[in-house]
Amino acid sequence: FGRYKQSGPAAWSPDGKYIAVAVGYRLVVRESESLEVLQLFSCLDKIEHISWAPNSTCILCALYKRSIVQAWNIELPDWSCKIDEGPAGLAYARWSPDGLNILTTASFNIRIT
Repeated sequence: FGRYKQSGPAAWSPDGKYIAVAVGYRLVVRESESLEVLQLFSCLDKIEHISWAPNSTCILCALYKRSIVQAWNIELPDWSCKIDEGPAGLAYARWSPDGLNILTTASFNIRIT
């Protein structure tokens, strides 16, 4: 793993098959055994948090400074999602236990969507 550069957060998928690594504005998803790049996604800003859905098919990136969450499906690379919390800010972003929804908490815990 030493020859691979990592500059931001990283997260193993729940099933252990993948590892996602943030490199600035990019999210690199690798196969965990060979470290082969499976997907490369671009974010709107520096990635501050990575979270896998419980089924290990979807992944989200939180961009707290811009109050944005971006999500992708690694099996369907054309599918994407963007959640913009706007002036309310963004404090947390997590997957729901069923992996079908993204829960976001606004700054000052004033709103959960």
